[in-house]
Amino acid sequence: QLPMYEAAETVVRQFKLNEASNAYLQFYMDEILDYSQKHNASFSGFSEYWELKKDKLSVVSPQGNDAVQIMTIHKSKGLEFPVVIFPYANQDIYFDMSPKVWFPVEKENFVGFSNLFLNLNKELEDFGDQGVEMYQHYRSELELDTVNLLYVVMTRAIEQLYVISELDLDSKGSEKLNWYSGLFINYLKTIHDWEDSKTTYTFGNAKRSSVSKEKNNTIIAKEFITVSREDHQLHIVTNSGYLWDTAQEKAIEKGNLVHNIMSQIKSTKDIDYVLNNFLETGKINLEQFDVLKPIINHIVNHIDLKAYFEESLLIYNERDIITKDGELYRPDRVVVDKQNSAVIIDYKTGNEKEFHKSQLFKYQEVLEDMGFKVSKKILIYINEAIQIKEF
Repeated sequence: QLPMYEAAETVVRQFKLNEASNAYLQFYMDEILDYSQKHNASFSGFSEYWELKKDKLSVVSPQGNDAVQIMTIHKSKGLEFPVVIFPYANQDIYFDMSPKVWFPVEKENFVGFSNLFLNLNKELEDFGDQGVEMYQHYRSELELDTVNLLYVVMTRAIEQLYVISELDLDSKGSEKLNWYSGLFINYLKTIHDWEDSKTTYTFGNAKRSSVSKEKNNTIIAKEFITVSREDHQLHIVTNSGYLWDTAQEKAIEKGNLVHNIMSQIKSTKDIDYVLNNFLETGKINLEQFDVLKPIINHIVNHIDLKAYFEESLLIYNERDIITKDGELYRPDRVVVDKQNSAVIIDYKTGNEKEFHKSQLFKYQEVLEDMGFKVSKKILIYINEAIQIKEF
């Protein structure tokens, strides 16, 4: 079972998606890595995240690279660029997606309704002077918005502006003044530069007047580099000194790891989530994962213990308890049922010690002072085998 990013790398290698340099693939992998570091790393979770974000995400190209930035006119506001290309420059000035308006009417004429929800189009003028005024005001707002938009795109370039429109004429061969293309044609006619057979018009000097002398230190990966886990032979030092170097250290750390994992498990359904979280965050490696998973499953599903890992129970894992004398205690696990009866569970490693037992009885004393009835106390020794002691 691989972490999410490495699993995605495996898919890339198996389907040979990395044989050619692909900025989109690299960006997608970066998004997987970023997601896995900030969220519970699961493919189902990332799939939902991607569906929500895919329309807003884009490949980021560093400035100075030989590349084209693609953006909306609105996003370009306040920015400037040496060269700007304005394609598809033929927007309808009065275009709007199914506009509607609440139009005031006389109640007695419309079954008690004082407003009607109408299409905002020329038919609104049939409703009298107020309809004419509302429709003309709406048209004026559209004109202002689209002309302002045209102003923005035409003023972003520092040196060169390329406008790619189309020859769009009406049935009489005249320009359509309610379209950008018609405005461009009308301008060319106004300056006496329009020719029916001419499709390209140039103003000014097309040569770049300046070239940035700043050195671009960005290192661009020419290929997506990926190496399988079996080939790289790297051993990552995990967090908190979880190192299994000697037999003694291995036993001690295994016990500590089991203890730490169990501190985050309340019911059986938490096992996979907690173990995967430890793996993804580097607290354990894959070898430790394979060793620890059956141990955790054995504890939680043990015939004498599984009753204390049911979802219906109230669980307190490693909760601090301060006594009236100011002493601090922290039982590993306290299980409380609906009758307010408590079971105390503590995890230990190594040999049995009398101190372990006396500690449980001290926990019982503290909990009973708090109003709980302690029905059972359990010591779980985590060594080569799992040993259970009940009191």
